[in-house]
Amino acid sequence: MLADFAVLLTGQCASGYTRESDGTCQPRPPVQVCSAGSPAVPGSGVATVSERDGGGGAELPITLAHRSSSRYGTGVGGGQWMLGWQRSLDTSLAAESTPQVTVQRDDGSVSTFTPNGTAWSASNTQDTLQPIADANGKTTGWQYTVVDTGTVESYDTSGKLQSVRDRNGRTTTLAYNAANLLTTVTAPSGRSLTLAYGNQNRIASVTAPDGAVTGYGYNGAGILSTVTHPDGTTRQYLYEDGRFPAVLTGIIDENGNRYATYAYDSQARAISSTLAGGANQYQFQYGDNYQTTITDPTGKTSVYSFLKQNDVLLPTSISAPCGLCGSTRKSSSYDANNNLIQETDYNGTVTTHAYDSQKREIQRVDGAGTASARITTTEWHKIWNLPLRVASPTKLETYSYDSNGNLTSYSETPTADSDGSQGVSAAETGATRTTNWTYTADGQVATSSSSRTDVAISTTYVYRTADDTSTPPLYRKGDLHQIIDPLGHTTTINRYDASGRPLQMTDANGIVTAFTYSNRGWLTSQTITPAGEAGQTTNYSYDAVGQLTKVTLPDGSSISLTSDAAHRLTSAADSQGNSIAYVLDAMGNRTQEQVTDPNGVLTRRVDRVFDSMNRPLRVTQQGALPSGSTSDAPIKVVPAGITASSTYSDNVPARAIDGDPSAWIASGYATQWIEVDLGAAVPLKKVRMLVSQSPAGQTTHVVTGGMNPAPTSVLQTLSGNTSDGQWLEAALDGAVSVRYIRITTTSSPSWVSWHELEFYR
Repeated sequence: MLADFAVLLTGQCASGYTRESDGTCQPRPPVQVCSAGSPAVPGSGVATVSERDGGGGAELPITLAHRSSSRYGTGVGGGQWMLGWQRSLDTSLAAESTPQVTVQRDDGSVSTFTPNGTAWSASNTQDTLQPIADANGKTTGWQYTVVDTGTVESYDTSGKLQSVRDRNGRTTTLAYNAANLLTTVTAPSGRSLTLAYGNQNRIASVTAPDGAVTGYGYNGAGILSTVTHPDGTTRQYLYEDGRFPAVLTGIIDENGNRYATYAYDSQARAISSTLAGGANQYQFQYGDNYQTTITDPTGKTSVYSFLKQNDVLLPTSISAPCGLCGSTRKSSSYDANNNLIQETDYNGTVTTHAYDSQKREIQRVDGAGTASARITTTEWHKIWNLPLRVASPTKLETYSYDSNGNLTSYSETPTADSDGSQGVSAAETGATRTTNWTYTADGQVATSSSSRTDVAISTTYVYRTADDTSTPPLYRKGDLHQIIDPLGHTTTINRYDASGRPLQMTDANGIVTAFTYSNRGWLTSQTITPAGEAGQTTNYSYDAVGQLTKVTLPDGSSISLTSDAAHRLTSAADSQGNSIAYVLDAMGNRTQEQVTDPNGVLTRRVDRVFDSMNRPLRVTQQGALPSGSTSDAPIKVVPAGITASSTYSDNVPARAIDGDPSAWIASGYATQWIEVDLGAAVPLKKVRMLVSQSPAGQTTHVVTGGMNPAPTSVLQTLSGNTSDGQWLEAALDGAVSVRYIRITTTSSPSWVSWHELEFYR
């Protein structure tokens, strides 16, 4: 392949590691668990760093991945770096008496495939590998299928990647020179990346479709040390551990600041990961029997335990909840195929899972073994790794696909099955909501429509059918040309830049919007020009890293943003002198906000407290008061959790408390409830509710509260004619000490939903 690499010589390998032919100790087996910190993986100690340059646009992203355990080192800069398009197969042992093919992915991970019937499989991935044979049975290439996405990758007999075909049929192709070095990557639109090489066949540069050049530099050991962007700024990679000269120890960003630092033990396992200023620091200790102790930035420790089975490390227990991962799983068990079959959270709630022969979940039981168990049943497509029907409590979801696996329809139907135990046979109780899609011959979405009959519901998408003949072309075949909404209003994208970013669009009212970009692909201006009027321009400025530093509005006013060396936003100020400053904890949470006026007078302060799971536990807001005055104004409380009787699609209950007007929607009509956990006993003064409702009509909402879930003590009942966007308020007589608040809607002319819920102490 591309580059030689440094040989890492170490002493005796630790338990769970094996020595490779290059002398390195590599984690065996792979680990199925989320990363902790930035960027180590518990159990294996593997450090992974992913970098992305925006120069290639959305079609052809330029990505780099460093993996401290990479065995082959055949990437862009030797050592453990891989360019995103350099995935490959090692087919040298494919015809041996014990055949195997080793697959290296673009993140540096490695899987070994062996024959399993007509296909080949690996123990650490569900992806499949298939030899392609001619009429005489001779292997002419290989086909790798990414099960989760349906993407099909084609390789030649030597293991070089030839093409990547998305599920919709759109194909990216790769070309090589006589030395078998990758030279071009061409997207379905015809746009392409061009690679150039320097000494020892190392990549010297990548040229994006718009001509922007990204350069790569190397240290004396031949390891990637710098990336120089089209604007001349440079990102540096450090290798300061003499024991492991190819393992990344630090990153100096384009601002010249040391952004990240990584340290390793004698087995090249990550023992610490820290961002600038000590932010986000994680520490790792590796014990015997596949145990790892992690200390997070707050000083809290968790012990991760693993089971080695089928050459894979499976997490079996975590001694404390993982705030970073959002995991509440205390213990886990698996079947002989490494499928998770049972998990128990820190509240003692058990969830069980069942699978088909292809390791796809066909049933999940939440709260297994209890009277409140909730069952979800899934039926799968025979060819595609896609669901056909999903039955859960009070809801049945149905999916249809075309021959390429493109989703053509999605339906939701309310059912009478309160706990999901009836599966896909549950009786339907209400109207079905359906969304349909059609596609062009090139696999792009042509229309989307819903099943409503009272209003127009179809949106149409039109694409360019050929390249523009200008030099350079204003658009390429397959670029989105027009969007026609259900009322017939048309938005036209008039032209794109060479990397496929929109440069100009015209809406149905004739308003023209023009965009400009930096040579690194960042939006630098947006000019809106109504018909017959002067254009109004908003400008965007960035630092060398790409962090937004200033927004200048058409009237000349501006907002400036400041970030620390760990790339965390710390303050913002407008051109009138108003400002807001953020105090961050070691995890990056905003523990305090201070708003000041142009005279430096504090006008607002917000304090936040977070629990051990890194969730907001309490929020205290205080505005500036006149000198000598006091106030007993209610203080807004941020809930610690939220549940609901049901939900529609991805409109999860959390949407009702996220401060965003998008709504939580139940999966049917009343009666429905939504319940909030305030995290602790709170002297509650009032509850405010922003109605999400269509059509308007008579509704009744019963507000109950208490110290335990499913409270029954009625605090207030709100009944009357309500409409969408209306605020309802339940002001309580005195402060009522509660932790849980449940709002039960017993009557409503529409499916039950809320834009937002607010709670005040």
